[in-house]
Amino acid sequence: MTHEFDLIRTFFQPLSQVATQDIGIGDDGAVLSCPSGQQLVVVTDTMVEGVHFPLDTLPEDIGWKALAVNLSDLAAMGARPAFFSLALSLPESKNHQAWLKAFSSGLRHLAEAHRVPLIGGDTTRSDRLTVTVTAHGWVSAGQALRRSGARPGDGLYVSGYIGDGALGLMAVNEALDAGAYAGALQKLNRPEPRVALGGLLVGLASSAIDVSDGLLADIAHLLEASQCGCEVDVSAVPYSQAMQSYLAENAQAWALPLTGGDDYELCFTVPAEKEALLKERTRHLNLSITEIGRITAGTGAVLKNAPKGVQTLEHLGFQHF
Repeated sequence: MTHEFDLIRTFFQPLSQVATQDIGIGDDGAVLSCPSGQQLVVVTDTMVEGVHFPLDTLPEDIGWKALAVNLSDLAAMGARPAFFSLALSLPESKNHQAWLKAFSSGLRHLAEAHRVPLIGGDTTRSDRLTVTVTAHGWVSAGQALRRSGARPGDGLYVSGYIGDGALGLMAVNEALDAGAYAGALQKLNRPEPRVALGGLLVGLASSAIDVSDGLLADIAHLLEASQCGCEVDVSAVPYSQAMQSYLAENAQAWALPLTGGDDYELCFTVPAEKEALLKERTRHLNLSITEIGRITAGTGAVLKNAPKGVQTLEHLGFQHF
């Protein structure tokens, strides 16, 4: 049986070379220097096979997504990714060279794209594949974006397209034509964390959250933290061509993109006097930014231009427990 240290040396120690640190993999702990005037942002996400990704998900996609969901959390706080650690619980069936090579390859590709090194972690046996990543990032002192800053009159925005992650998962679960849903499957398996956008929102957005549990669920989290309400224009929510086509043929499924989750886009609020600056700052990004509503003095989210008779949704998104 392959020794744990052999696995680390073969598949994971190369990921520590993406960027520099004082002391990385190989000792009992990592040692890093903290930049002057910066605060450390720490995020953790656990992904469990069969819960957070389908059982037949490719190992390279699992590696990519495990890091991506954490970078998305850093982006929602306006933080610049710095480094991450990995805890990997492997069942007997996964503990072989080919699987680990593919998994570490997917992890490496995203880590290299964002110049974020692996600085440590752990590997162990388990009955079910479980991947836990803890990512750290830097943000200027006092400038971290939070969920609690939205105020009445602020515009409510989202990045990218909403719902493709849920559409991709549905395509997997219902064994739909993979070719017709290729973009949605890509969004499900390899989401792109909006790190650049998150950095541009510092000092501009009044609040922010990443869309992971479902758009309406995450808006509700933001509203609860900010102690305010909002109006959401359902007709303004941006959908990909694949989602538009699906909804055109399945009008009764209109709530799917609003509640499905796995988008990893940013949802954020901007004061009215800064909305022109938002357009200016984000003009160079190859990413759509769409206003979908407005913060109000009430409580909860009121849905505008939803199907007749619908104002709110009881089931808002993914439930963790």
